[in-house]
Amino acid sequence: MKGPFATLDLITVAILVAGSMTNAPAIIIRKLNGTTVEVGSVSGSVTRVDQGRHTFTIRWQGKGLTKMEYYYFSNEQTYRVTDSTVYKNGSWANMTNGIVVRITGHSNVADTVEFTNAGLDSEANEQNARTYHDRGLAKQKKGDLNGAMADYNQALKLNPRDAGVYIDRGNVMSTKGDLDGAMADYNQAITLNPKLAVGYNNRGNVKFKKGDLGGAIADYNQAIQLNPRYGLAYRNRGRAKRHKGDLDGAIADFDRAIKLGVTTD
Repeated sequence: MKGPFATLDLITVAILVAGSMTNAPAIIIRKLNGTTVEVGSVSGSVTRVDQGRHTFTIRWQGKGLTKMEYYYFSNEQTYRVTDSTVYKNGSWANMTNGIVVRITGHSNVADTVEFTNAGLDSEANEQNARTYHDRGLAKQKKGDLNGAMADYNQALKLNPRDAGVYIDRGNVMSTKGDLDGAMADYNQAITLNPKLAVGYNNRGNVKFKKGDLGGAIADYNQAIQLNPRYGLAYRNRGRAKRHKGDLDGAIADFDRAIKLGVTTD
């Protein structure tokens, strides 16, 4: 049996919701009857993902504001993500059917996507994630880059908060020539662990390959600041300085790398 508020106009509820969320962007929900409502956020299960178009569809259900919490009919809406979309507890790569997300944004563009069930479900999942990661490393060393990628993908599906897996998957992408993909993974690793020196070093390598010498040096600087004995970062920074014409600076970095046991190739 429906409660006394079950037929309450959804528009009224939406206005109340939007008004109670200060400083929150408002997204537009298009109802089945063609009308639209504005709300501060929407939570729901992902029912469709289009990686190529960077869109996903979630099925949501309006919720009453009374103590009895009556629910309204459910609906589906497609949202688009952009380069400026912020992810919490996951990344665009984690967007899969069935996952539960909470989003805020404007119109049909998601400004923030928060994965609400992207964490580990159990200790077994964590152990399995580590095993996939280890197997991926072994495949990578054998030169099976596609096999390594598949294992890293599975590891991140089980544990999307493991910065080390993003580093290793980024390394594979870089080797395969997918510099944008590698950059995205290194960015995610740094987001998860801002003190991870290898993340800055490897991101610097991608910037170096892209010709962004200033950006590369900035990342190498950060890696060295986090780990002053990071010989590889000195060597890489020396290479970038050499390409910029700073030969004295390059020699100083190469000298430091050699003292730390890293050669200049």
